[in-house]
This record gives sequence, structure tokens and C-alpha cells, in this order.
Amino acid sequence: MRQLLAERRNLQGLQVRVEPFQEHHLPLIATFWQRVFPRPQTSSFYRWLYVDSQPFGRVFLALSGEECLGLVHALRKPYLIGGTSVHCLESFDWHSLPGLRGSGVGIWVLRALMRQGERLITVGGSSDVLAALPALGWQKLATTRRFELPLSVASLQAGMRRRVRTTIPGERLALKAIASWYRPRRRGVLGQMVPVSIPSSEIHSLYSGETGYDFLQLPDPTLLRWMTAGYPGNGSFAFLYFTVAGSLRAWALTRVHETAEGREAAILEVYGAKPDLDLYTWIVSEAATWLSSARPVVIRARASCPVLQAALLANRFRAGAEDPVHTWPKGLPERLRVHVTMNHGDEPVRPYPDAESATRFLTV
Repeated sequence: MRQLLAERRNLQGLQVRVEPFQEHHLPLIATFWQRVFPRPQTSSFYRWLYVDSQPFGRVFLALSGEECLGLVHALRKPYLIGGTSVHCLESFDWHSLPGLRGSGVGIWVLRALMRQGERLITVGGSSDVLAALPALGWQKLATTRRFELPLSVASLQAGMRRRVRTTIPGERLALKAIASWYRPRRRGVLGQMVPVSIPSSEIHSLYSGETGYDFLQLPDPTLLRWMTAGYPGNGSFAFLYFTVAGSLRAWALTRVHETAEGREAAILEVYGAKPDLDLYTWIVSEAATWLSSARPVVIRARASCPVLQAALLANRFRAGAEDPVHTWPKGLPERLRVHVTMNHGDEPVRPYPDAESATRFLTV
């Protein structure tokens, strides 16, 4: 606490400058994250995150002398907004040193990003972030909801402990039966699921004409390749195509990764043109069944689309917390049909593994 108070006090009178990222900033960034948020402390991780992402990455740092006080990191992604392809900056990281929150450091770096002249998008965020964005003129665009499919007694027990603190007699036996009920099953099979190495040009046909959405992210193979290549312990990603009567109708992106609580899985992306409940229910069932072979303790997902939300519920996923979607500048129409999943921000690569988890994943 003494150190945090010192950080806030010492900001007064400091010469703070905001600069775009350059490779020589890497040691300052590594020291910054050691004080803010636990991340893999390897040079390969920081090169992947900041240097290898430069074709589409935008990073601004608040610096005082040779110390990083805060930073914002965004990824330049193509979006389809009202039928028009638009390059947007989607926030990946936005943090300041703990003792400097509320000091203005975070606002300085965000304003540098806002001056880039491209539409900005952010999904979720801390209470401080969600309070700051409307004050800076951002528009709340939609809300996306988290889902989870518990597949182990431990994950069910953890959820129960959040609601009931005391142990219930016979609860473990009951939870074992419940975990079996949640086990993924293929539902309403409409065609074939085919794993692919990475989406290629044929996927663009899914985004032409009427998609069923007014606002959605377009797949960028270069960015997807960077994200899924990752770093040791980042997990295992899989791209899935879904064909009906020989025609491509949808695709999905999944991930399996290790955590301190056990192996977890996620359905990061599900997209089908002109979505309907039968199509999405089948896709979610195939993706969940595919992931269950890795024996995760839980499968996570997120969706803003009501049809995809209904498909997750039909596959026995449990609905959880909501994350607001914000954009800047204002001016987009209200009640847009928005498609936001887990494939946004740093969600596809979190949680970051510790050394033990990374080693365990690489040896199983």
C-alpha cells in the first residue's frame, strides 16, 4: 500500500510523455506488467505480443523518464458495419500502474488512440473503464453474455460454493450425476464438421450479401495466424468448418488451455450466415463435443446474438455475467444486430499460463 500511495503522490510534478511503441520499450513494458498483472516473464512472450503484432497492433505508452506508467494496446481488425467493411481498432489492453488509477494516465494514452482516426471498439472492462468510456463520449452499442458448460464435479462445486458456503451432505455424489447430464452431445446434425488449419478465401462467401447482422468482426487470416501461433503454453486452437449439402455454412474457433484450476476449453467464435436456431444449435453441439475429447473441466463461450445465446442454452450451457460493448465515435444507429463472441480483445489468449501450467500442457 505504501508503494501505491507513493506512485500517486510522485505523479505530481513528473514530466509524463505519451509515445507510440518502439522495440526498445520492451524492457520498460516487461517491468510495467510485473507491477500490474501477472504474465509470462519471457522475452519471446513480449516480442510476440508487441513486436510480432505490429502489422495490425497500435500501442501507446505513458512514460516518465525510463518508467512506463500506463499503456493502451489495440488490434486493427476489419469489421462489417451496415454492410460496409471498416477497419477498426479493438482494445486489447488498457492499464496504468495500480497507484495511478484515476490520475489521468490511462486517459492520456486512450486519447492518443482516439486521435488515430479509426473507429474504436472495446468489449467489457473493469468498473473504472466502464465509468470512463461514457464520460469520454463513447457509445454503448450492445451487451454480450458469458456462458459456461461445467463438465466436472470440481467446476460444479466451485459454482455452488459461490452461492452456498457450507457443504451439503451427499453433494459430491449428486454433482457427479449432474456433471454427466451436462456432457456434450451432438444435436440436430445438419451436415458435416471439418477441421481446417486456418480459414482461407472461401470463408469470405459467408460475409457477402445479407449476413443476418449489422455489426460483426470479419476474419483476418494474418491476425488469426498471429494469435493462434502464440507462445509456449498458450494452448491448442482449432478451426472448424461446417458444411450443409456440400456448401460452407459456418465456421468456429476453439481453444483448449491449462489453468491452475485444471484444463479449460472455449468456443471463441461461432459464425454462420443468416443464422437460425437449428444451425447454431448443431454447430455448438459439434464444437462442444469436439472439445470434450480433451477432457476439460469447463467449456466457456460468449454471445451477443440472441439466436446464438438460445443455441448455447439448448446445449445446456449456463448463462452468466454480461459484458457491454462500446464504440467511439458515437453515431451508430441503435438496436443494431451485433455479433460479438469471445474472439475479441485479449479474451482468446487469457488466462495467461504460469510456468507450471505451460509445462503441463506441453507434456500431456
